[in-house]
Amino acid sequence: MHSHAGRNYDADAKKFNFSVKPIAEADNGAGGSLLLSFYAKNRVIDGMEDGFIVKIVS
Repeated sequence: MHSHAGRNYDADAKKFNFSVKPIAEADNGAGGSLLLSFYAKNRVIDGMEDGFIVKIVS
């Protein structure tokens, strides 16, 4: 991983190596509402000055 403009990316990843699947508009809206709620409850502010770490545990 290399850092570019403050973000991490994999320089060796193949271009356009991703999958896409359409979802229903209502499901997309519900997901967006949940994400907005998460941002508000955890006081996540848009911008590079408000970085945070996500730790995934199993």
